[in-house]
Amino acid sequence: MARKIRRQVKEDKFVSTTAEISVFLNKHWKKIAGAVAGIIILIGFFLLYYKYTTGRNENAARRLDKARTTFTDAESGLESAGKTESTIEKYENAIEKFREVTEKGGHSYTISEALFYSAKCSYQLDRYDEAVTAFQKVINKYPKSTFALYARMGIGQCYEQLGDDEHLRKAIRHYDELSRRPESYITLSAFINKGRCHEKLKEWDQAIAAYKIIVDKFKLNVELAIQAKSKALVQKAKDVISKYRAALGKDQSDPDFVKFLDEAVAREKDGQEQWFEVLVLYDKAIFSRKEYWSQQKASGEDSQTLQDASNALKDYEDLSSNVIRNMRWGRKYESQGEWENALAYYRRAASFDFLPGMDLYQESQFRIDWINSMEKPEQQSAIGKTS
Repeated sequence: MARKIRRQVKEDKFVSTTAEISVFLNKHWKKIAGAVAGIIILIGFFLLYYKYTTGRNENAARRLDKARTTFTDAESGLESAGKTESTIEKYENAIEKFREVTEKGGHSYTISEALFYSAKCSYQLDRYDEAVTAFQKVINKYPKSTFALYARMGIGQCYEQLGDDEHLRKAIRHYDELSRRPESYITLSAFINKGRCHEKLKEWDQAIAAYKIIVDKFKLNVELAIQAKSKALVQKAKDVISKYRAALGKDQSDPDFVKFLDEAVAREKDGQEQWFEVLVLYDKAIFSRKEYWSQQKASGEDSQTLQDASNALKDYEDLSSNVIRNMRWGRKYESQGEWENALAYYRRAASFDFLPGMDLYQESQFRIDWINSMEKPEQQSAIGKTS
């Protein structure tokens, strides 16, 4: 009976709630209908806007492609034939096409690229004041874009091309500002451009100081690359020794092996981060014990752990033999002050995937050597136009 009453109460409550909803809908249906209609209109407006912006961006991208093609043709003409009437006309046409992109709108990246290359066209036409204004527009409108960084470089190059002392000083200030930004190829290139301006002002010590920043940073990164490569090989060497000990036990009977191994462990723990020196000691330890390990395998010790150790040894030797040999030759030439010869060997031993790269280093070192080679630098002429 109680269960029947509870079910009746639930049914009555459902009927009551349904009735209340019905009353509410009858009373407020106009407001509800208006809200639903508003939502539908908003969704429709959003879809239309999305379709419009997507279409506009696609059209802008197509226009930008055409402008890029014209610019590329102008650049090719400038490189092959110089600043001929035909080349100038192509740059003029490119400016118009880039302007069309910016005027008709599109994605911010597309517009910033169009503004930048329009400024680049003005630069190539020797309209440096016009180019400065256009480059500055990129920076003002799209300060966080990739092209804003290149525009800062462009302004410095425009001032540099104007050539008088006042504009060269302006160029140096722009290059200084650019070089303080997060490290990249272009921010490091600013040091070379700054050095070139100091050369044009016959400020030889300041020029060398700018170039030396690149040279010193490059040499530091070479050493870091050597140490990183050595550290990775140290782990390989330790893996070899660990596997042979697992297979044959911790043998202390070879005094050379024990001596080299103890020295390697001590050098590794001293916190000096001299990983190449550590690697050489581990390598000597392995070499001193290699013949014994080979004899154990040849005498019938053919367990899986010994096979694993033998495989680890082969893997280590395949990776380390050329690296250690080239690093040793590099160290020898470096100690003799023959850095270029040392560098040739270091490049064979380690990967130079860092900034500044070889091109920036070589240009900086060449400029330093050129300045130092002059008997009367104050009588030398300025360096030519930047690219």
